[in-house]
Amino acid sequence: MVLPRRAVRIVASGFAAAIAWYAGIVVFFGPAQALLADPERQSPKFLAAFTEEPLPRMADTPAVLPLGLLLIGLVHAVSYAWLAPRLTGSTLRRGASFGVLAWALMVPWFEFYLPWNVMREPLGLALLEAACWLLVLLGVGVAVAFAQGVAASPRAG
Repeated sequence: MVLPRRAVRIVASGFAAAIAWYAGIVVFFGPAQALLADPERQSPKFLAAFTEEPLPRMADTPAVLPLGLLLIGLVHAVSYAWLAPRLTGSTLRRGASFGVLAWALMVPWFEFYLPWNVMREPLGLALLEAACWLLVLLGVGVAVAFAQGVAASPRAG
């Protein structure tokens, strides 16, 4: 069975998005962990979520993280495919626009509600996380845009 060209672009860009998510988390959140996991700065409630039972699902089932990133990457790929005709400029600009939009629709609410409100994370750390998420999502947006562009090129099919 041969997949339609649009489906190939979406699947390829979903994988690119998952890789960009993972790379962004490692590159941007990795160094930030020195502050985010510092017991002198971070809320005990927040730290306990990662160190006390029940541990995060990925502690018991490590495949949860890559599978989750792939599913989220595919959601971003489908969303980008739907929005792409409405975005203007170069591939880089379209990808960055998509990344900023994804950030704006997710991160402010998430950081306000869960880390700052529920987990009682200090505001400065929640803002640091929001900045890290901006960088991650810019990378994801650009990866999706380039992957869909490459998969759409005549040499790709």
